[in-house]
Amino acid sequence: NMEISKRAKLLMPNAIDSVFSIMDSTPYIMNLAGGTPLFLIPEDILSSFMKKAQNNSSFYQYPRYTQGILPLRNCIAKDLSEEFGYNVSPDNILITNGSDQGIDLIFRVFTKVNDEVIIPSPSFAMFYQCAQMCGNKIITPTYNNMDGSFPVDELLRSINKKTRLIIICNPNNPTGFLVGLDTIEQILIKAKTAIVLVDEAYFEYSKLSAVKLIQKYPNLVITRTFSKAFGLAALRVGYIIANNQIIKELKKVRGPYDINMAGAIAVPAVLNDLSPLNSYLNEVMTVSKPMVENFFKDYGIYFYPSNSGFILFKPKNANVVFESLKKEGFLLRPRNGFGFDDTLRLTFGTAKQTKEFIEIYKKICLKDK
Repeated sequence: NMEISKRAKLLMPNAIDSVFSIMDSTPYIMNLAGGTPLFLIPEDILSSFMKKAQNNSSFYQYPRYTQGILPLRNCIAKDLSEEFGYNVSPDNILITNGSDQGIDLIFRVFTKVNDEVIIPSPSFAMFYQCAQMCGNKIITPTYNNMDGSFPVDELLRSINKKTRLIIICNPNNPTGFLVGLDTIEQILIKAKTAIVLVDEAYFEYSKLSAVKLIQKYPNLVITRTFSKAFGLAALRVGYIIANNQIIKELKKVRGPYDINMAGAIAVPAVLNDLSPLNSYLNEVMTVSKPMVENFFKDYGIYFYPSNSGFILFKPKNANVVFESLKKEGFLLRPRNGFGFDDTLRLTFGTAKQTKEFIEIYKKICLKDK
């Protein structure tokens, strides 16, 4: 018989599999569960990408850093430098296969068995999976289940000489809470011998980043992705921002061909024209988000304040709401654990999609109101 490692046996099945199963078995469903945007890449950007792909003669070869990957890194460095007003070197960036791979690399390079890893919880499932596979001891300060606020005092008390890695998901998935830079600096100062990983997968919604702290704190590492706001989840492109020495260490562990050329060509095409993305983000954050929040307030549905592209809410019967909406073609993400049982995460869509969702919710889930 095959022998499976004890650490792998302890892992729970990946929850996203159930989401994909529902999508595969349902003729029409609007996926409001994945945290990815509900828009199509504009035709002109898509055609620009396709043209570059058609003219690329190297798809039959393994991706080389001089053909696509290095230009992509330079493109991201330029974009970050313009965004924050100071120079971000390409040497501070490592391209990864989605930010998931970046997170996995950080755990594997900087932690070992029995090291303590602090994960304010609930948070992104990938953090727990990586910690379990590395044999880490997981410390879980919990977000306040009344207002969703960050457990800064509990986290600071948890830091000790065994702490090797601290996770700050910012804004947090699934609660949507955004940690301020002053709090992040507090943690960086207290945990000088640990790596502080700030996961900015949803930065484009919150507009708050720790990038400007990279030069000041050598123990800071940031992960980002093109899967969320940019709408390129299928191409699996993410990146790590850190000081040169950390990037060098991470490169030793990353595989030589982890980044695909299709992604390397697509990302610069999208970065070259951010107006469609910014228009969508503006619609989501200034129209759809307030529309959902006002709807929840009007009907007494409890929700947690969010600075992201999704919102966590707690209806009176979460399972009934989930199943009822699923039958009507709207898929949400059930969440449980760490004091946030019976909650649902809703990804914001366009104003039109949001109105449609609210009308169906009123009709199906609020019959008696």
